[in-house]
Amino acid sequence: MPKLCIALDTEYENALKLVKALRGKDITFKVGYKLFISHHRRITEPIKEEGFELFLDLKLHDIPSTVQNGVLSAKELGADYLTVHIASGRDALRRAVEVGDGIKLLGVSLLTSLEEEHLKDFGVCLSKEEYVLRLASLALECGITGLVCSGKELPLLKSRFNFFAVVPGVRLRQEEREDQRRVVSLEEAIRNGADMVVLGRSILRSQDPVKTVEDILPLLQTHP
Repeated sequence: MPKLCIALDTEYENALKLVKALRGKDITFKVGYKLFISHHRRITEPIKEEGFELFLDLKLHDIPSTVQNGVLSAKELGADYLTVHIASGRDALRRAVEVGDGIKLLGVSLLTSLEEEHLKDFGVCLSKEEYVLRLASLALECGITGLVCSGKELPLLKSRFNFFAVVPGVRLRQEEREDQRRVVSLEEAIRNGADMVVLGRSILRSQDPVKTVEDILPLLQTHP
């Protein structure tokens, strides 16, 4: 059954209120730059204390020793998941894996806000699919547990590799894409093989976030 991950891309008070309101539900909370930089343990500790899984979406991208130290610090905070940019390179990925026991390391390939034309800006002369496949192969070869990838590329990746698939940019029906380009619906993400679906705005902007979550969870339970 796919896991539901809620991206806490909101103000601290709103995030804390939602965490407490969803106590007892099978949910992972994702903390990104907005909350982590400003509040650090003030947000990570309540998530763990309430019994939820903690997903630190820090997208580590640096030299090997710095990435390694980032993983160690995330472990101290009790993170269950941590993102690392695959483009950090083989040495950085291997150093992360060496110290990352007990934490699921998730490789970030191509951000969902980017399309093929953006690769040309970087000087990458590969198709979007070829680029994502190469990054995925490198990450998994180095021992990274899972991949963060668009639901659009997920069927291709699942046909080649066995990994824990995290799909961001998931929308409920009739919602706008906004700054993310390669988005999919919740149904499409599940159908394409997501092991974890990440929703943020769909829940945070809801008139009743708790009810929205309660409506989503049964949809996940009906899919193997």
